[in-house]
Amino acid sequence: MPCPKSVFISGASRGVGLGLVRQILSQPSTPDHVIASCRDPSTAEDLQALAKENACLKIVPLDVTKDSDIQAAYDQTAAIVGEEGLTVLINNAGINDKSNTGSLEQQTREKMQSHFNTNATAPVLMTQKFLPLLKKAAVRNGSLPLGCERATVVNVSSIMSSIQDTATKAKTDAYHYRASKAALNMFTALMATEFKESGILVAAIHPGWVKTDMGGSSAVLEVDASAKYVWSSITTMTSESSGLLHNYDGTVLPW
Repeated sequence: MPCPKSVFISGASRGVGLGLVRQILSQPSTPDHVIASCRDPSTAEDLQALAKENACLKIVPLDVTKDSDIQAAYDQTAAIVGEEGLTVLINNAGINDKSNTGSLEQQTREKMQSHFNTNATAPVLMTQKFLPLLKKAAVRNGSLPLGCERATVVNVSSIMSSIQDTATKAKTDAYHYRASKAALNMFTALMATEFKESGILVAAIHPGWVKTDMGGSSAVLEVDASAKYVWSSITTMTSESSGLLHNYDGTVLPW
């Protein structure tokens, strides 16, 4: 399996993010640097335990809704990866307020804006800030084809973002979540086109319906299973994958 030199994962203290950290560290060949971020590292006990066992794992504090945090995370990452640059950026942090069904009547400006801020705006600003490190990696690994060993951005999206799937299944819930992830898909397509000439692959991925705090206990996938699928999909992406929404198993989902 291809192995990137460095990986940065946001929202890595629990759920799919933590699962991805575990999955990456369990591989026969691991990246030189795995940088896991979360809002409060002092409370991320599972992540801290992994860091004690794996010298390549570094934990950085990051609230993706705060520009100052993004800058600080960039500075720390730049110091860690040095002239090699950053090979893979996984924008995983996201929210879904499930306190109600999210129907039209239940929407507020605050609720809509909070979802767009975390799920759509933050990945754009993260990628914008980390772009110099991604470009550095793309140049250093310029002899390699487009993919995870050269330079890649993966935005964790959702099947719930698919307009075609939502319309086909006549869904009327989660306006805030669905729309914010659909916006993320558009940003993914735009960045994929803009960064292609720089040698950077950009794709979105649906991790499946996973048994996490967000997915709930009725979900069909365990975290470790989802993470295994997602990492396999990320490491096998090619130039044909860029700008698309992928299912966790690597198949392409409709916009």
